[in-house]
Amino acid sequence: MSLLNTMPKQQATCAMCQLIRTYLLIAVPLIALFWFQPEMNLLKGISLTNLASAFFGVAFLVTVGWKAYHEFWKDRDRG
Repeated sequence: MSLLNTMPKQQATCAMCQLIRTYLLIAVPLIALFWFQPEMNLLKGISLTNLASAFFGVAFLVTVGWKAYHEFWKDRDRG
C-alpha cells in the first residue's frame, strides 16, 4: 500500500484561504526584508524608477501583442 492511497483527498480551497496564503507568501517576507534592512550592493547605481517603468512597458507590449495574436491570427489558423 502506497503512501498516496492513505492520504485523504484534497478539497478545493476557499477564496479566503487562497488570500491568506498569498498574503503569507508575499507580505511576510517583504516585512522581514524591511525589518532586517540588508545592505544590497547589487542594486547600487540602478534607478529603480527606470527599471519599474521598463518592466511595465515591456509587460504592456507583451499584453498587446498577445491580445492581437488571439484577435487576428489565432482564429485564422483554425480555419
